[in-house]
Amino acid sequence: MSLKIMQGDQYAIPIIGKQNGKPLDMTTIDEVEFVIGKMRKLYPGEVVLDEGGTFLFPLTQQETFAVQRSSQHVQIRVKFKGDPPVVVGVDVGDIYVADSISKVVL
Repeated sequence: MSLKIMQGDQYAIPIIGKQNGKPLDMTTIDEVEFVIGKMRKLYPGEVVLDEGGTFLFPLTQQETFAVQRSSQHVQIRVKFKGDPPVVVGVDVGDIYVADSISKVVL
């Protein structure tokens, strides 16, 4: 993943949900954990899945202001249904966070 954001940005980071180049079969998945730097969000819950199979990791201005200017590592862990459940981690890469001159929430 190669993405650049700025402190104070507010939007959802798109993360494509694929395994071996194919869309994830969501009927086999119990939970997905997304970690960007120190931010952790879960699907289902805070992270949503759009109709095209892309996860949307929402960011608020407050969250991006709290991130120090640097590269933030991104990892995902998928918990598949089963007995026992299987958990598989994926190293997605880094997101670069640029410093914002203004520190005011709009």
